[in-house]
Amino acid sequence: MSKNPSDWVDFSDYIGGVLGTTFSFLSFIFLLHSLKLQNDANKELRNEAKANQKNEKFRHFESHFFNLLEAQRSSFDKFKFENNIQGVLTTCSGVEAVVELENVLEVMRELRFDDEDITDYLDEFDESEKIYNSIRIFNNILKLITSKLSDANGFTADDRKSQIETLITFTEFSLLRLVLISMQFMDLPSCDSIRANTEFINILEELGLEIDAY
Repeated sequence: MSKNPSDWVDFSDYIGGVLGTTFSFLSFIFLLHSLKLQNDANKELRNEAKANQKNEKFRHFESHFFNLLEAQRSSFDKFKFENNIQGVLTTCSGVEAVVELENVLEVMRELRFDDEDITDYLDEFDESEKIYNSIRIFNNILKLITSKLSDANGFTADDRKSQIETLITFTEFSLLRLVLISMQFMDLPSCDSIRANTEFINILEELGLEIDAY
């Protein structure tokens, strides 16, 4: 053990340098760890904020969605089919009206009427826009799903598929058949829009519903 004071000074400088460097390094490590924890916490907050925004957008969407479903139901209840047989006028509405319309189309097919003939018949039948209004509302619901649940708004194709399936579930099957009739024969903007909605068409095919069944 040295008795020279200068040796102890040098030794203390050495120890101080080593410990100082070590402590500085450890402080730097702790700082990085703290920054990582803070970054993780901020990332979690951002994800939570995005989730809240998505939930708020979905609640807003749902409000419009179910309002339009109610409007669709009300409009379809007013859909009527009038038939004059030997001077006797019969009228039916809603489900029965679609069934009667399908019966007419079936007879027209048996009599070898082509698509153009059926289109002309439906155009004449829809002079009071009985079909048009029902198809327009159905198309508006599809457009609502596509626009409000878009990828840009943080939603996915699975989200849209789920809501389209909900739309189909809450739609009278007879009204859905009326939509298919319109898609096949009628030259309406709403029909063009529905035909162009590939997500809806894919779901119809998955459910085994023919697009051109008539």
